[in-house]
Amino acid sequence: MWPEILKIPGIGLSIQTYGTVIVLAFLVGAWWTRRRATATLGLDPERVFNVTFVLLFIALIGARLVFAFSDYDHYARRPFAFLKIWEGGLVGYGGLVACLLWLAWWLPRHPEMKGFAFFDLLARGGALALAIGWLAPLLAGDDYGKATEAAWGIPAAWFKDGTGAATSVVRTDAAARLHPTQIYEVLWAFVVFAALAAYARRAPLSGRVGALFLLLHPIGHAVIELFRGDVKRGYVIDDVLSWSQFLAIPVFFAGVAIWLIRKPTGRTAAPSPPTAKPKAP
Repeated sequence: MWPEILKIPGIGLSIQTYGTVIVLAFLVGAWWTRRRATATLGLDPERVFNVTFVLLFIALIGARLVFAFSDYDHYARRPFAFLKIWEGGLVGYGGLVACLLWLAWWLPRHPEMKGFAFFDLLARGGALALAIGWLAPLLAGDDYGKATEAAWGIPAAWFKDGTGAATSVVRTDAAARLHPTQIYEVLWAFVVFAALAAYARRAPLSGRVGALFLLLHPIGHAVIELFRGDVKRGYVIDDVLSWSQFLAIPVFFAGVAIWLIRKPTGRTAAPSPPTAKPKAP
Protein backbone atom coordinates (compact mmCIF):
# COMPACT_ATOMS: atom_id res chain seq x y z
CA MET A 1 0.00 0.00 0.00
CA TRP A 2 1.42 3.38 1.03
CA PRO A 3 3.36 2.97 4.31
CA GLU A 4 5.36 6.19 3.86
CA ILE A 5 4.09 9.61 2.83
CA LEU A 6 7.56 11.04 2.34
CA LYS A 7 11.08 9.63 2.53
CA ILE A 8 14.18 11.78 2.46
CA PRO A 9 17.04 9.79 0.92
CA GLY A 10 20.49 9.91 2.44
CA ILE A 11 19.44 10.58 6.04
CA GLY A 12 16.89 7.82 6.49
CA LEU A 13 14.13 10.21 7.54
CA SER A 14 10.58 9.35 6.55
CA ILE A 15 7.04 10.40 7.43
CA GLN A 16 4.96 7.33 8.20
CA THR A 17 1.42 7.14 6.83
CA TYR A 18 0.09 5.27 9.85
CA GLY A 19 1.09 7.86 12.41
CA THR A 20 0.12 10.78 10.19
CA VAL A 21 -3.44 9.51 9.69
CA ILE A 22 -3.80 8.80 13.43
CA VAL A 23 -2.82 12.41 14.18
CA LEU A 24 -5.24 13.67 11.53
CA ALA A 25 -8.06 11.55 13.00
CA PHE A 26 -7.34 12.96 16.45
CA LEU A 27 -7.33 16.56 15.21
CA VAL A 28 -10.67 16.16 13.42
CA GLY A 29 -12.29 14.43 16.40
CA ALA A 30 -10.87 17.01 18.83
CA TRP A 31 -11.98 19.91 16.61
CA TRP A 32 -15.53 18.56 16.40
CA THR A 33 -15.71 17.89 20.16
CA ARG A 34 -14.33 21.32 21.06
CA ARG A 35 -16.70 23.12 18.73
CA ARG A 36 -19.78 21.29 20.04
CA ALA A 37 -18.74 21.49 23.71
CA THR A 38 -18.22 25.24 23.38
CA ALA A 39 -21.50 25.84 21.57
CA THR A 40 -23.79 23.56 23.59
CA LEU A 41 -22.18 23.31 27.03
CA GLY A 42 -20.32 26.60 27.23
CA LEU A 43 -17.03 24.88 28.07
CA ASP A 44 -13.65 26.51 27.62
CA PRO A 45 -12.40 25.42 24.17
CA GLU A 46 -8.76 25.26 25.26
CA ARG A 47 -9.59 23.01 28.18
CA VAL A 48 -11.71 20.74 26.00
CA PHE A 49 -8.79 20.36 23.59
CA ASN A 50 -6.44 19.60 26.50
CA VAL A 51 -8.76 16.83 27.68
CA THR A 52 -8.92 15.30 24.21
CA PHE A 53 -5.12 15.42 24.00
CA VAL A 54 -4.82 13.59 27.32
CA LEU A 55 -7.29 11.00 26.02
CA LEU A 56 -5.20 10.54 22.87
CA PHE A 57 -2.10 9.91 24.97
CA ILE A 58 -3.95 7.47 27.25
CA ALA A 59 -5.51 5.69 24.26
CA LEU A 60 -2.14 5.19 22.57
CA ILE A 61 -0.55 3.87 25.75
CA GLY A 62 -3.47 1.54 26.46
CA ALA A 63 -3.62 0.25 22.90
CA ARG A 64 0.14 -0.29 22.81
CA LEU A 65 0.23 -2.02 26.21
CA VAL A 66 -2.39 -4.57 25.17
CA PHE A 67 -0.60 -5.20 21.88
CA ALA A 68 2.73 -5.63 23.66
CA PHE A 69 1.12 -7.99 26.17
CA SER A 70 -0.32 -10.06 23.32
CA ASP A 71 3.23 -10.42 21.89
CA TYR A 72 5.08 -10.48 25.18
CA ASP A 73 8.07 -12.57 24.04
CA HIS A 74 8.92 -10.12 21.25
CA TYR A 75 8.76 -7.00 23.43
CA ALA A 76 10.55 -8.70 26.32
CA ARG A 77 13.51 -9.20 23.98
CA ARG A 78 13.21 -5.72 22.43
CA PRO A 79 11.70 -3.42 25.09
CA PHE A 80 12.57 -0.23 23.20
CA ALA A 81 10.44 -1.44 20.29
CA PHE A 82 7.46 -0.55 22.50
CA LEU A 83 8.15 3.11 21.74
CA LYS A 84 8.05 2.67 17.95
CA ILE A 85 4.33 3.31 17.83
CA TRP A 86 4.58 4.86 14.36
CA GLU A 87 5.26 1.38 12.99
CA GLY A 88 1.77 0.26 14.03
CA GLY A 89 0.91 -2.39 16.54
CA LEU A 90 -2.10 -1.13 18.45
CA VAL A 91 -5.13 -2.89 19.92
CA GLY A 92 -7.62 -0.05 19.66
CA TYR A 93 -9.99 -1.36 22.30
CA GLY A 94 -7.15 -1.44 24.79
CA GLY A 95 -6.98 2.32 24.32
CA LEU A 96 -10.75 2.66 24.64
CA VAL A 97 -10.82 0.75 27.92
CA ALA A 98 -7.97 2.90 29.26
CA CYS A 99 -9.85 6.09 28.30
CA LEU A 100 -13.06 4.91 29.96
CA LEU A 101 -11.23 4.11 33.18
CA TRP A 102 -9.58 7.53 33.20
CA LEU A 103 -12.85 9.35 32.48
CA ALA A 104 -14.61 7.41 35.24
CA TRP A 105 -11.95 8.71 37.63
CA TRP A 106 -11.52 12.25 36.25
CA LEU A 107 -14.99 13.50 35.32
CA PRO A 108 -16.56 13.22 38.81
CA ARG A 109 -13.66 15.29 40.17
CA HIS A 110 -14.34 18.12 37.71
CA PRO A 111 -18.07 18.92 37.80
CA GLU A 112 -17.45 22.09 35.80
CA MET A 113 -16.88 19.83 32.75
CA LYS A 114 -20.58 18.83 32.82
CA GLY A 115 -20.00 15.11 33.41
CA PHE A 116 -22.17 12.86 31.27
CA ALA A 117 -23.09 15.69 28.88
CA PHE A 118 -19.40 16.11 28.03
CA PHE A 119 -18.99 12.34 27.85
CA ASP A 120 -21.72 12.24 25.17
CA LEU A 121 -19.76 14.69 23.02
CA LEU A 122 -16.51 12.81 23.56
CA ALA A 123 -18.23 9.63 22.37
CA ARG A 124 -19.48 11.31 19.20
CA GLY A 125 -16.10 12.89 18.52
CA GLY A 126 -14.46 9.53 19.18
CA ALA A 127 -16.70 7.81 16.63
CA LEU A 128 -15.67 10.40 14.04
CA ALA A 129 -12.00 9.94 14.91
CA LEU A 130 -12.33 6.16 14.56
CA ALA A 131 -13.92 6.54 11.12
CA ILE A 132 -10.89 8.48 9.93
CA GLY A 133 -8.30 6.59 11.97
CA TRP A 134 -9.15 3.24 10.40
CA LEU A 135 -7.80 4.59 7.13
CA ALA A 136 -4.33 4.37 8.74
CA PRO A 137 -3.98 0.57 8.55
CA LEU A 138 -5.57 0.55 5.10
CA LEU A 139 -2.97 2.95 3.69
CA ALA A 140 -0.14 1.38 5.67
CA GLY A 141 -1.02 -2.11 4.40
CA ASP A 142 -1.99 -3.58 7.75
CA ASP A 143 -4.99 -5.21 9.47
CA TYR A 144 -6.06 -6.98 6.29
CA GLY A 145 -8.93 -9.43 5.98
CA LYS A 146 -9.32 -13.06 5.06
CA ALA A 147 -9.51 -14.26 1.50
CA THR A 148 -12.81 -13.57 -0.24
CA GLU A 149 -14.42 -13.97 -3.64
CA ALA A 150 -16.44 -10.79 -3.19
CA ALA A 151 -16.12 -8.25 -5.97
CA TRP A 152 -15.06 -5.55 -3.49
CA GLY A 153 -12.12 -7.59 -2.17
CA ILE A 154 -8.69 -5.93 -2.09
CA PRO A 155 -5.74 -7.63 -3.85
CA ALA A 156 -3.73 -9.55 -1.26
CA ALA A 157 -0.49 -8.41 -2.88
CA TRP A 158 -1.07 -4.96 -1.34
CA PHE A 159 -0.46 -6.27 2.17
CA LYS A 160 2.46 -7.55 4.20
CA ASP A 161 2.58 -9.65 7.34
CA GLY A 162 4.30 -8.72 10.59
CA THR A 163 7.75 -9.65 9.24
CA GLY A 164 7.43 -7.47 6.14
CA ALA A 165 6.99 -10.48 3.86
CA ALA A 166 4.00 -11.10 1.64
CA THR A 167 0.98 -12.47 3.44
CA SER A 168 0.52 -16.23 3.59
CA VAL A 169 -2.43 -15.77 1.23
CA VAL A 170 -0.17 -14.19 -1.40
CA ARG A 171 2.42 -16.93 -1.02
CA THR A 172 -0.18 -19.55 -1.83
CA ASP A 173 -2.35 -17.63 -4.28
CA ALA A 174 -1.00 -14.46 -5.85
CA ALA A 175 -4.41 -13.64 -7.34
CA ALA A 176 -6.25 -13.79 -4.02
CA ARG A 177 -8.43 -10.94 -2.82
CA LEU A 178 -9.03 -10.05 0.82
CA HIS A 179 -11.91 -8.61 2.80
CA PRO A 180 -11.34 -4.83 3.14
CA THR A 181 -11.82 -5.02 6.90
CA GLN A 182 -10.36 -1.54 7.35
CA ILE A 183 -13.07 -0.10 5.11
CA TYR A 184 -15.69 -2.09 7.01
CA GLU A 185 -14.44 -0.41 10.20
CA VAL A 186 -14.54 3.03 8.58
CA LEU A 187 -18.11 2.54 7.39
CA TRP A 188 -19.26 1.12 10.72
CA ALA A 189 -17.77 4.04 12.64
CA PHE A 190 -19.55 6.49 10.32
CA VAL A 191 -22.82 4.58 10.82
CA VAL A 192 -22.38 4.82 14.59
CA PHE A 193 -21.52 8.53 14.33
CA ALA A 194 -24.70 9.14 12.32
CA ALA A 195 -26.79 7.04 14.72
CA LEU A 196 -25.49 9.03 17.70
CA ALA A 197 -26.29 12.31 15.94
CA ALA A 198 -29.85 11.14 15.20
CA TYR A 199 -30.36 9.97 18.77
CA ALA A 200 -28.90 13.18 20.22
CA ARG A 201 -31.52 15.19 18.34
CA ARG A 202 -34.16 13.53 20.54
CA ALA A 203 -32.52 15.25 23.55
CA PRO A 204 -32.11 12.11 25.67
CA LEU A 205 -30.89 12.14 29.25
CA SER A 206 -27.19 13.05 29.34
CA GLY A 207 -24.96 9.98 29.25
CA ARG A 208 -27.22 7.92 27.04
CA VAL A 209 -25.60 9.06 23.80
CA GLY A 210 -22.24 7.94 25.12
CA ALA A 211 -23.79 4.71 26.36
CA LEU A 212 -25.24 4.07 22.91
CA PHE A 213 -21.76 4.40 21.42
CA LEU A 214 -20.44 1.82 23.90
CA LEU A 215 -23.32 -0.49 22.98
CA LEU A 216 -23.19 -0.17 19.21
CA HIS A 217 -19.54 0.08 18.24
CA PRO A 218 -18.28 -3.06 20.04
CA ILE A 219 -20.91 -5.21 18.33
CA GLY A 220 -19.92 -4.18 14.82
CA HIS A 221 -16.22 -4.22 15.65
CA ALA A 222 -16.40 -7.74 17.09
CA VAL A 223 -18.22 -8.99 13.98
CA ILE A 224 -15.71 -7.36 11.63
CA GLU A 225 -12.91 -9.05 13.58
CA LEU A 226 -14.28 -12.37 12.31
CA PHE A 227 -13.20 -11.35 8.80
CA ARG A 228 -9.66 -10.33 9.78
CA GLY A 229 -6.88 -12.41 8.24
CA ASP A 230 -3.83 -11.08 10.07
CA VAL A 231 -2.75 -12.70 13.32
CA LYS A 232 -0.42 -9.93 14.53
CA ARG A 233 -3.15 -8.49 16.73
CA GLY A 234 -2.96 -11.55 18.99
CA TYR A 235 -5.53 -13.92 20.44
CA VAL A 236 -6.82 -14.58 23.92
CA ILE A 237 -8.04 -17.95 22.63
CA ASP A 238 -6.16 -19.02 19.50
CA ASP A 239 -8.21 -18.56 16.33
CA VAL A 240 -11.36 -18.06 18.43
CA LEU A 241 -11.24 -14.82 20.44
CA SER A 242 -8.97 -11.91 19.58
CA TRP A 243 -7.89 -9.29 22.09
CA SER A 244 -10.14 -6.72 20.44
CA GLN A 245 -13.15 -9.01 20.74
CA PHE A 246 -12.28 -9.81 24.34
CA LEU A 247 -12.01 -6.13 25.30
CA ALA A 248 -15.21 -5.31 23.42
CA ILE A 249 -17.09 -7.30 26.08
CA PRO A 250 -16.37 -4.98 29.05
CA VAL A 251 -16.86 -1.95 26.78
CA PHE A 252 -20.33 -3.21 25.84
CA PHE A 253 -21.30 -3.86 29.46
CA ALA A 254 -19.99 -0.44 30.45
CA GLY A 255 -22.53 0.91 27.95
CA VAL A 256 -25.25 -1.23 29.52
CA ALA A 257 -24.34 0.05 32.99
CA ILE A 258 -24.38 3.72 31.95
CA TRP A 259 -27.64 3.24 30.05
CA LEU A 260 -29.31 1.79 33.15
CA ILE A 261 -27.83 4.36 35.51
CA ARG A 262 -29.02 7.22 33.32
CA LYS A 263 -32.58 5.99 32.91
CA PRO A 264 -35.42 8.51 33.21
CA THR A 265 -36.92 8.76 36.68
CA GLY A 266 -40.45 8.32 35.34
CA ARG A 267 -43.35 10.63 34.71
CA THR A 268 -44.42 13.10 37.30
CA ALA A 269 -47.69 12.07 38.87
CA ALA A 270 -50.67 14.08 37.68
CA PRO A 271 -52.15 16.39 40.33
CA SER A 272 -55.27 15.13 42.09
CA PRO A 273 -58.51 16.84 41.06
CA PRO A 274 -59.71 19.43 43.58
CA THR A 275 -62.09 18.10 46.21
CA ALA A 276 -65.62 19.49 45.79
CA LYS A 277 -66.60 21.80 48.60
CA PRO A 278 -69.80 20.90 50.45
CA LYS A 279 -72.72 23.14 49.70
CA ALA A 280 -73.79 25.55 52.35
CA PRO A 281 -77.06 24.61 54.07
